[in-house]
Amino acid sequence: MDRVPKAHGVDFKVWADRLAVIMMLMVLAWCLAGLMMPARAQPDPGATPVVVYTVQPGDTLWGYAARITPDGGNVADTVDELVRLNNLDSVSLRAGQRLIVPDEV
Repeated sequence: MDRVPKAHGVDFKVWADRLAVIMMLMVLAWCLAGLMMPARAQPDPGATPVVVYTVQPGDTLWGYAARITPDGGNVADTVDELVRLNNLDSVSLRAGQRLIVPDEV
């Protein structure tokens, strides 16, 4: 008999296949969510903690710097610091690019 028997009208092979697809989609969603979340990195023991930010569509360096600059801080200084830390040749960003940002900004 090649076919798994049905119990109460349920085909367990079909049910198991659907469950496997659902589980794979959940793992894929979890992995993609991990790519979108900022990750904490510690380059060296004793070094200043940093956050790695993934640039989103529509982000600009000035706009991002303005969001992370503390109240009363100078956004231009934050832009300069981001350019220095990330060895940027220009202030243009592209979606998916990762920026190193000091945790204390």
